[in-house]
Amino acid sequence: MLRAQKSKTELTATGLRFGIAAARYNPELADALVNNCLAALEEAGADLRRCRVIRVPGTFEVTVGAAKLAQSGRYDCVIGLGVVLQGETSHAEHIAGAVAHGLTDISILTGVPTVFGIVTANTIRQARVRCLGKTYNRGREAARTAIEMARTWTNL
Repeated sequence: MLRAQKSKTELTATGLRFGIAAARYNPELADALVNNCLAALEEAGADLRRCRVIRVPGTFEVTVGAAKLAQSGRYDCVIGLGVVLQGETSHAEHIAGAVAHGLTDISILTGVPTVFGIVTANTIRQARVRCLGKTYNRGREAARTAIEMARTWTNL
């Protein structure tokens, strides 16, 4: 009989390499996501010289950038960062859904874990809280998730 093992994934980024595909659209928020993500990676021991950030026009294009990074074989985990704001149409739902599916597909097809660091918000105020917030910050959360996923994969 197999027993579930308690696992304690070490949240240290020392020795790990991260690729980040980030949207440029909504620069105040997108730049904050990138900066907070990089800060969290560095605080956890990542050497930022071994990390690469590529900027793409918008959140929809994050998947193409993430795919290129994952296919390179240079990174232990790839992080997608961007912001999708709800407007008067269903456009935001289509974009967020496409990116979520795309990032999942990249993980499955390349074997490189990818992280969905996309902020989806109804208002600019909500987005600011998630991108610039002190108690919750999606950039930092994406970094922590990436570290955990990279550690899990390197320990298999």
